[in-house]
Amino acid sequence: RPQLTMSTSDQKLQQLEEATTASQSLLAEKESKLSSAMNALDKAKSKLKALSPEAQQTLQVNDTELPELLSARMIAQEEYDEAEKRHETNKKYLLIFREKVSREKCNSLVGS
Repeated sequence: RPQLTMSTSDQKLQQLEEATTASQSLLAEKESKLSSAMNALDKAKSKLKALSPEAQQTLQVNDTELPELLSARMIAQEEYDEAEKRHETNKKYLLIFREKVSREKCNSLVGS
């Protein structure tokens, strides 16, 4: 008679696979956000460099959008780093658990 319910190991494996897929999507989202923040900052820097030397001398940093862009860049980097760490951890546990489940299935076949 076929087993209709998933084993606890199979359920856990499915949960780890889903968590890894979700963390991969989050990582891609954070990578895009980081790229956008970096591009915005580079664009603002280019604008400032294009100003005349006189205009650059009289300009105060607070008169620019640099503080906000730097802050957004730092936040985006932190979020990306956190998402990357979570994804790497999920991938590691998924690999370990797949090996464990595979060994269990082999052992159960040998034992039958």
